[in-house]
Amino acid sequence: MTPPANDPQQVAPVAPEPVQEGEPQAQAQTPPPPAQPTPGIEQQWRSYRIESGKTLAQVFRDHNLPPTDVYAMAKVEGSGKPLSNLQTGQMVKIRQNANGVVTGLTIDTGNDQQVLFTRQSDGSFIRAR
Repeated sequence: MTPPANDPQQVAPVAPEPVQEGEPQAQAQTPPPPAQPTPGIEQQWRSYRIESGKTLAQVFRDHNLPPTDVYAMAKVEGSGKPLSNLQTGQMVKIRQNANGVVTGLTIDTGNDQQVLFTRQSDGSFIRAR
């Protein structure tokens, strides 16, 4: 006995489509926008107090940071020479990314003013303020 070929009562089983199952999960796991990096992971600031007789290059060496970054910043140091004129007790903040690369440096120059150096995509630094 052979079953009829065009029986409307017969329905072939349909396998679920994995694309439909994956879509709700993808929406639930949307990463945060790049403008809001995860604190403590993407960029981390560390503060250092300049000790008597120390240069910024020595601070970098003491903390296993590349002193070549200091020299790159010194090339764009600008007015007031904030890197060259650091004083004992002055605070310097150094920002590193998740890979440990120095991405920025601020120096508190007094009178509620700060100088900011930022790494560019080509690896050089600019004085942002």
